[in-house]
Amino acid sequence: MKRRQLLQYGGLGCSIALAGCFGGAPGSGETPTVGASETPSVNETTFSIIRRQSGSQISSATVAFDGNQVVVDGTIWGSNGCKTADLTDISYDTNANKLSLSVGTTEMPDAGDMCAQAIMEINYRATVTFENGLPDTVSISHDSGDGLNPVTTATP
Repeated sequence: MKRRQLLQYGGLGCSIALAGCFGGAPGSGETPTVGASETPSVNETTFSIIRRQSGSQISSATVAFDGNQVVVDGTIWGSNGCKTADLTDISYDTNANKLSLSVGTTEMPDAGDMCAQAIMEINYRATVTFENGLPDTVSISHDSGDGLNPVTTATP
């Protein structure tokens, strides 16, 4: 008889001890979180002039998403031979997950007093390196002296 009591109570004890190891335990089916997901952030920005040449009033830009970088190749126009391009503003809105770049024209530092009276096409490249992903939207605007104008909007 004692053997039956041992098996009866022993089985009950094992059932209680193992109750948290199977599906009915609190938290079952949940994935543990290590920490809050991090939003993308700007790590580095570079801007360079690729080429300047006389031409016409072109305002264009293309956006490429390359790994952890947003690469913008664009052309802005300057009103005379003393103009060059400059990255005038860069902003990243974390709530909208949107990167905005503004490129404008400015006088070249070593331009001197005499400037060729010709429209200049100024080709540039802007590269923005991100951590923790890329933005959902990239917006490019140009200001050739006539106010800020939207040029393109891109998504990955």
